[in-house]
Amino acid sequence: MTKTELEAFLAVLQYGSISAAAERLFITQPAMSRRMKSMEEELGYSLFERGRGQRSVELTENGKEFVPVAERLLTLYREAEEIPRRKKSPLLRVSTVNSIAFYLMPAVLKEMMSARDTCSIEFKTGRSSDIYGYVENGSVDVALVSDLLNSRRIVPFPVFREPFVFAGGESWRETGRVTPDMLDPEEQIRLPWNPEYDIWHSRWFPLDANPSLTADKMEFLEYFLNGKKWAVIPLLVARRFKRQDVWICPMEGGPEDMTIYGLTKENRMDDQIRRFFQCVREELQMIDGIELFSGR
Repeated sequence: MTKTELEAFLAVLQYGSISAAAERLFITQPAMSRRMKSMEEELGYSLFERGRGQRSVELTENGKEFVPVAERLLTLYREAEEIPRRKKSPLLRVSTVNSIAFYLMPAVLKEMMSARDTCSIEFKTGRSSDIYGYVENGSVDVALVSDLLNSRRIVPFPVFREPFVFAGGESWRETGRVTPDMLDPEEQIRLPWNPEYDIWHSRWFPLDANPSLTADKMEFLEYFLNGKKWAVIPLLVARRFKRQDVWICPMEGGPEDMTIYGLTKENRMDDQIRRFFQCVREELQMIDGIELFSGR
Protein backbone atom coordinates (compact mmCIF):
# COMPACT_ATOMS: atom_id res chain seq x y z
CA MET A 1 0.00 0.00 0.00
CA THR A 2 1.56 3.23 -1.16
CA LYS A 3 1.59 6.70 0.31
CA THR A 4 -0.28 8.06 -2.73
CA GLU A 5 -3.05 5.48 -2.24
CA LEU A 6 -3.46 6.45 1.41
CA GLU A 7 -3.55 10.14 0.49
CA ALA A 8 -6.15 9.39 -2.17
CA PHE A 9 -8.36 7.42 0.25
CA LEU A 10 -8.31 10.18 2.87
CA ALA A 11 -8.91 12.83 0.21
CA VAL A 12 -12.09 11.02 -0.88
CA LEU A 13 -13.34 11.19 2.72
CA GLN A 14 -12.37 14.85 3.05
CA TYR A 15 -13.97 16.08 -0.18
CA GLY A 16 -16.96 13.74 -0.21
CA SER A 17 -16.58 12.05 -3.60
CA ILE A 18 -14.04 10.39 -5.86
CA SER A 19 -14.45 13.05 -8.53
CA ALA A 20 -13.91 15.94 -6.08
CA ALA A 21 -10.86 14.24 -4.56
CA ALA A 22 -9.41 13.56 -8.02
CA GLU A 23 -9.79 17.21 -8.92
CA ARG A 24 -8.02 18.34 -5.74
CA LEU A 25 -5.15 15.90 -6.29
CA PHE A 26 -4.85 16.88 -9.98
CA ILE A 27 -5.47 13.37 -11.31
CA THR A 28 -8.24 11.89 -13.43
CA GLN A 29 -11.26 10.23 -11.90
CA PRO A 30 -10.37 6.81 -13.44
CA ALA A 31 -6.88 7.08 -11.91
CA MET A 32 -8.44 7.82 -8.51
CA SER A 33 -10.80 4.86 -8.87
CA ARG A 34 -7.87 2.57 -9.71
CA ARG A 35 -6.08 3.63 -6.53
CA MET A 36 -9.12 2.81 -4.42
CA LYS A 37 -9.53 -0.56 -6.17
CA SER A 38 -5.85 -1.39 -5.62
CA MET A 39 -6.16 -0.70 -1.88
CA GLU A 40 -9.26 -2.86 -1.57
CA GLU A 41 -7.57 -5.75 -3.39
CA GLU A 42 -4.56 -5.54 -1.08
CA LEU A 43 -6.70 -5.32 2.06
CA GLY A 44 -9.09 -8.05 0.96
CA TYR A 45 -12.28 -6.11 1.68
CA SER A 46 -14.33 -3.23 0.26
CA LEU A 47 -13.87 0.26 1.65
CA PHE A 48 -16.86 1.92 -0.04
CA GLU A 49 -20.50 1.05 -0.60
CA ARG A 50 -21.16 1.14 -4.33
CA GLY A 51 -24.55 1.66 -5.93
CA ARG A 52 -26.02 3.15 -9.08
CA GLY A 53 -26.70 6.86 -8.95
CA GLN A 54 -24.75 7.24 -5.72
CA ARG A 55 -22.82 10.52 -5.87
CA SER A 56 -21.40 10.85 -2.36
CA VAL A 57 -19.19 8.15 -0.87
CA GLU A 58 -20.34 5.91 1.92
CA LEU A 59 -17.91 3.74 3.84
CA THR A 60 -18.48 0.09 4.61
CA GLU A 61 -18.12 -1.01 8.24
CA ASN A 62 -14.61 -2.22 7.43
CA GLY A 63 -13.90 1.08 5.72
CA LYS A 64 -14.91 3.02 8.83
CA GLU A 65 -12.51 1.00 10.97
CA PHE A 66 -9.75 1.47 8.41
CA VAL A 67 -9.87 5.30 8.56
CA PRO A 68 -7.73 5.73 11.75
CA VAL A 69 -5.37 3.03 10.48
CA ALA A 70 -4.89 4.93 7.22
CA GLU A 71 -4.20 8.14 9.13
CA ARG A 72 -1.53 6.43 11.26
CA LEU A 73 0.07 4.79 8.23
CA LEU A 74 0.27 8.11 6.40
CA THR A 75 1.86 9.72 9.46
CA LEU A 76 4.47 6.95 9.56
CA TYR A 77 5.22 7.40 5.87
CA ARG A 78 5.80 11.11 6.41
CA GLU A 79 7.99 10.51 9.47
CA ALA A 80 10.07 8.03 7.46
CA GLU A 81 10.58 10.62 4.73
CA GLU A 82 11.77 13.16 7.32
CA ILE A 83 14.59 10.99 8.65
CA PRO A 84 17.28 12.14 6.17
CA ARG A 85 16.25 15.77 6.66
CA ARG A 86 16.11 15.65 10.43
CA LYS A 87 19.07 17.36 12.06
CA LYS A 88 20.36 15.14 14.81
CA SER A 89 22.00 16.75 17.82
CA PRO A 90 25.36 15.21 18.69
CA LEU A 91 25.49 13.43 22.04
CA LEU A 92 28.09 14.35 24.67
CA ARG A 93 28.42 12.03 27.67
CA VAL A 94 29.94 13.73 30.71
CA SER A 95 30.97 12.45 34.13
CA THR A 96 32.58 14.16 37.13
CA VAL A 97 33.35 13.52 40.77
CA ASN A 98 30.72 14.75 43.22
CA SER A 99 32.51 17.92 44.32
CA ILE A 100 32.57 19.11 40.71
CA ALA A 101 29.10 17.81 39.88
CA PHE A 102 27.23 19.83 42.47
CA TYR A 103 29.38 22.94 42.70
CA LEU A 104 30.57 23.59 39.13
CA MET A 105 28.62 21.54 36.60
CA PRO A 106 25.21 23.26 36.93
CA ALA A 107 26.61 26.50 35.50
CA VAL A 108 28.74 24.72 32.88
CA LEU A 109 25.96 22.47 31.59
CA LYS A 110 23.48 25.34 31.56
CA GLU A 111 25.85 27.35 29.37
CA MET A 112 26.35 24.44 26.97
CA MET A 113 22.62 23.82 26.70
CA SER A 114 21.95 27.49 25.88
CA ALA A 115 24.17 27.47 22.79
CA ARG A 116 22.43 27.67 19.42
CA ASP A 117 24.26 24.60 18.10
CA THR A 118 23.79 22.72 21.35
CA CYS A 119 24.36 19.00 21.77
CA SER A 120 22.39 16.49 23.78
CA ILE A 121 24.08 15.82 27.11
CA GLU A 122 24.14 12.75 29.32
CA PHE A 123 25.61 13.43 32.75
CA LYS A 124 26.48 11.18 35.67
CA THR A 125 28.68 11.33 38.76
CA GLY A 126 31.05 8.81 40.26
CA ARG A 127 34.30 8.19 42.06
CA SER A 128 37.50 8.92 40.16
CA SER A 129 38.37 5.23 39.84
CA ASP A 130 34.94 4.45 38.38
CA ILE A 131 35.06 7.38 35.97
CA TYR A 132 38.38 6.21 34.50
CA GLY A 133 36.56 2.97 33.68
CA TYR A 134 33.65 4.84 32.08
CA VAL A 135 36.01 6.70 29.75
CA GLU A 136 38.02 3.58 28.92
CA ASN A 137 34.96 1.53 27.97
CA GLY A 138 33.50 4.36 25.90
CA SER A 139 30.38 5.02 27.99
CA VAL A 140 31.65 8.55 28.79
CA ASP A 141 33.25 11.01 26.34
CA VAL A 142 34.74 13.57 28.71
CA ALA A 143 35.26 13.67 32.47
CA LEU A 144 36.71 15.64 35.37
CA VAL A 145 38.34 13.71 38.23
CA SER A 146 40.35 14.50 41.35
CA ASP A 147 42.71 11.48 41.30
CA LEU A 148 45.67 10.88 39.02
CA LEU A 149 45.56 7.17 38.14
CA ASN A 150 47.50 4.98 35.72
CA SER A 151 45.70 4.05 32.52
CA ARG A 152 46.95 2.58 29.25
CA ARG A 153 44.35 4.30 27.09
CA ILE A 154 43.88 7.61 28.90
CA VAL A 155 46.35 10.42 29.46
CA PRO A 156 44.93 12.69 32.20
CA PHE A 157 45.71 16.38 31.83
CA PRO A 158 45.38 19.11 34.49
CA VAL A 159 42.48 21.50 34.00
CA PHE A 160 42.52 23.59 37.17
CA ARG A 161 43.78 23.68 40.73
CA GLU A 162 41.84 24.84 43.79
CA PRO A 163 42.89 25.35 47.41
CA PHE A 164 41.38 23.69 50.43
CA VAL A 165 39.79 26.04 52.96
CA PHE A 166 38.49 25.69 56.50
CA ALA A 167 34.75 25.62 57.20
CA GLY A 168 33.41 25.65 60.74
CA GLY A 169 30.49 26.53 62.94
CA GLU A 170 29.89 30.05 64.24
CA SER A 171 32.06 29.54 67.35
CA TRP A 172 35.17 29.29 65.15
CA ARG A 173 34.78 32.86 63.93
CA GLU A 174 36.44 34.26 67.06
CA THR A 175 39.70 32.40 66.43
CA GLY A 176 40.64 34.55 63.45
CA ARG A 177 43.00 31.94 62.04
CA VAL A 178 43.07 28.15 61.87
CA THR A 179 45.99 25.70 61.91
CA PRO A 180 45.82 21.88 62.02
CA ASP A 181 47.02 21.68 65.64
CA MET A 182 43.92 23.64 66.72
CA LEU A 183 41.53 21.01 65.36
CA ASP A 184 39.84 18.24 67.35
CA PRO A 185 39.51 15.26 64.96
CA GLU A 186 36.43 14.04 66.84
CA GLU A 187 34.60 17.25 65.89
CA GLN A 188 35.38 16.75 62.22
CA ILE A 189 32.94 16.24 59.35
CA ARG A 190 35.13 14.18 57.03
CA LEU A 191 34.62 13.57 53.34
CA PRO A 192 36.81 11.79 50.77
CA TRP A 193 38.48 14.40 48.58
CA ASN A 194 41.67 13.03 47.04
CA PRO A 195 44.79 11.01 48.00
CA GLU A 196 46.77 14.16 48.88
CA TYR A 197 44.09 15.13 51.38
CA ASP A 198 44.28 11.67 52.97
CA ILE A 199 48.07 11.98 53.32
CA TRP A 200 47.69 15.36 55.02
CA HIS A 201 45.00 14.01 57.33
CA SER A 202 47.05 11.00 58.44
CA ARG A 203 50.02 13.28 59.18
CA TRP A 204 48.06 15.48 61.59
CA PHE A 205 45.47 13.21 63.19
CA PRO A 206 45.62 9.75 64.84
CA LEU A 207 44.40 6.93 62.64
CA ASP A 208 42.13 5.68 65.44
CA ALA A 209 40.43 9.07 65.91
CA ASN A 210 36.73 8.87 65.04
CA PRO A 211 35.29 11.90 63.21
CA SER A 212 31.92 13.21 64.31
CA LEU A 213 30.61 12.24 60.86
CA THR A 214 32.16 10.47 57.88
CA ALA A 215 30.19 10.72 54.64
CA ASP A 216 30.67 10.19 50.92
CA LYS A 217 28.15 12.86 49.87
CA MET A 218 28.81 16.54 50.32
CA GLU A 219 25.47 18.07 49.38
CA PHE A 220 24.37 18.31 53.03
CA LEU A 221 27.76 19.12 54.50
CA GLU A 222 26.96 22.67 55.58
CA TYR A 223 23.97 21.56 57.66
CA PHE A 224 26.23 19.67 60.09
CA LEU A 225 28.70 22.52 60.66
CA ASN A 226 27.41 23.77 64.00
CA GLY A 227 29.25 24.82 67.15
CA LYS A 228 32.80 23.43 67.08
CA LYS A 229 32.17 21.09 64.14
CA TRP A 230 34.59 21.64 61.27
CA ALA A 231 35.61 20.40 57.83
CA VAL A 232 38.40 21.05 55.36
CA ILE A 233 36.88 21.46 51.93
CA PRO A 234 37.74 22.58 48.37
CA LEU A 235 37.13 26.23 47.53
CA LEU A 236 34.39 25.46 44.98
CA VAL A 237 32.40 23.59 47.61
CA ALA A 238 32.76 26.44 50.11
CA ARG A 239 31.55 29.02 47.58
CA ARG A 240 28.20 27.27 47.24
CA PHE A 241 27.36 27.28 50.94
CA LYS A 242 24.11 29.12 51.63
CA ARG A 243 24.30 29.37 55.42
CA GLN A 244 25.64 32.70 56.64
CA ASP A 245 26.71 31.32 60.04
CA VAL A 246 29.27 28.90 58.57
CA TRP A 247 32.69 30.49 58.84
CA ILE A 248 34.98 30.02 55.82
CA CYS A 249 38.64 31.01 55.91
CA PRO A 250 42.02 30.06 54.42
CA MET A 251 43.88 27.42 56.40
CA GLU A 252 47.51 27.61 57.43
CA GLY A 253 49.26 24.28 56.97
CA GLY A 254 46.29 22.79 55.16
CA PRO A 255 46.31 20.07 52.49
CA GLU A 256 48.07 20.53 49.19
CA ASP A 257 45.87 22.28 46.61
CA MET A 258 43.62 19.85 44.75
CA THR A 259 44.22 19.44 41.01
CA ILE A 260 41.27 18.47 38.83
CA TYR A 261 42.17 16.42 35.76
CA GLY A 262 40.40 16.09 32.44
CA LEU A 263 39.89 12.72 30.78
CA THR A 264 39.04 11.81 27.20
CA LYS A 265 39.44 8.46 25.52
CA GLU A 266 42.65 8.22 23.50
CA ASN A 267 43.08 12.01 23.65
CA ARG A 268 39.87 12.62 21.70
CA MET A 269 39.18 16.35 21.33
CA ASP A 270 36.27 17.18 19.01
CA ASP A 271 34.25 20.40 18.87
CA GLN A 272 31.82 19.44 21.64
CA ILE A 273 34.59 18.40 24.03
CA ARG A 274 36.48 21.62 23.32
CA ARG A 275 33.27 23.52 24.00
CA PHE A 276 32.90 21.69 27.32
CA PHE A 277 36.38 22.69 28.52
CA GLN A 278 35.84 26.23 27.26
CA CYS A 279 32.69 26.52 29.40
CA VAL A 280 34.56 25.12 32.41
CA ARG A 281 37.32 27.71 32.03
CA GLU A 282 34.90 30.58 31.46
CA GLU A 283 33.11 29.72 34.70
CA LEU A 284 36.32 29.30 36.72
CA GLN A 285 38.21 32.35 35.50
CA MET A 286 35.81 34.55 37.47
CA ILE A 287 36.72 32.87 40.78
CA ASP A 288 39.61 34.19 42.86
CA GLY A 289 41.92 31.46 44.09
CA ILE A 290 41.41 29.09 41.15
CA GLU A 291 44.47 28.38 39.00
CA LEU A 292 43.70 27.42 35.40
CA PHE A 293 46.11 25.33 33.37
CA SER A 294 46.75 26.27 29.76
CA GLY A 295 46.22 23.84 26.90
CA ARG A 296 43.09 21.93 26.05
